[in-house]
Amino acid sequence: MKKLLVHVAMLSGLIVGLVLALSMSRPAPPAPIVVGIDARLQPRELFDPTEVNAQDLYLEEHPHSRIRPVQLCYEFNPEPAVAAIQQALRQGVRFFVSTQNSASAVATLSLFEDARALVINTTATSPALTGRDDFFLRIIPDARLEQRAIAREVQRLSGSRLLVVRDTGNLPYTDPAFAVFADELRAGGRWRIVHRSLAVATYKPSELRAVMAQDHDVLYILAGSYLPAIGNIAQLFHHYHPEAPILLTPWARSPAILEKAGDAIDRIILPAHFGPHRLIASLDDYYRRFHLRFGFEPVATAIGVRQALELLDQAFAQGHDTPAKVKQYLLERPMHHTSLGEIAFDPYGDVAGDLYFLRDPRLELP
Repeated sequence: MKKLLVHVAMLSGLIVGLVLALSMSRPAPPAPIVVGIDARLQPRELFDPTEVNAQDLYLEEHPHSRIRPVQLCYEFNPEPAVAAIQQALRQGVRFFVSTQNSASAVATLSLFEDARALVINTTATSPALTGRDDFFLRIIPDARLEQRAIAREVQRLSGSRLLVVRDTGNLPYTDPAFAVFADELRAGGRWRIVHRSLAVATYKPSELRAVMAQDHDVLYILAGSYLPAIGNIAQLFHHYHPEAPILLTPWARSPAILEKAGDAIDRIILPAHFGPHRLIASLDDYYRRFHLRFGFEPVATAIGVRQALELLDQAFAQGHDTPAKVKQYLLERPMHHTSLGEIAFDPYGDVAGDLYFLRDPRLELP
């Protein structure tokens, strides 16, 4: 009996030793990588928390991701945007997912000129960002491609008198965008453009009533950043011209904007980077999961944030953990698959793509 106990004890010791040896020889899991993600400081009624919620949902669905997010909390204006990224760089953050508009993105360009940091931006379309050999990558086409497509859509409409309301709150986007749009439209020789500029974020009806009461066949609101006041402007125009079409930009694809448009929603033509999400299985499933988790319908930036996180995670999973290696991985592969669509970068980290024109925006409402 004693011999049996001795053998059992020896066997137990061997097993414990073997387990310890195997555990010591097993490679450690890859270290997490910090990624800075935008988080606006505005209250929910001004801008919903789509970016942060999209990040949370992604990490909940990918618990083994190497991404460890840190929120960059600031107002989306150039000065605080630069300050927030500079502070993150000082803290060692080397990767960013950004939903900054063109004004803020252009202001931060100098921070991504070399390999100390890489950003994937989901919304800034200024041509000042295009064709640069830097570490600023975008997953949406620039304003020139966007505005030529919108001008071609206007050419298909009836009439000759076009009112353009241009936002002055994001001039690195709206200035070059209007120039390209107007040149493209004038080449057709049919449209007469009446142009009014104002800060859409602080819009007052008194600024536009006089010009909107004039004779117009179409309204184009050249504004983005998902500003809810875009819907109010559309509703005011609809009051004077109930049958006239109203074009927005892709950066107005927001339930809050469409709800504020009231009855004008039936006259809105909404350019978009992807079709109605309820008609695309992968997008509809994503929106369903998002709504189930957070209780609201996100703006379209949720798609870009999700894709950007997937791209970074794919690069990290291949062992690429520096900005230089991640950039090389993303630019050298001809096509990247994400759960919400394909992305192909050109040698400068830009992408091309067509626009869809949604003529039933009610499909965008919850």
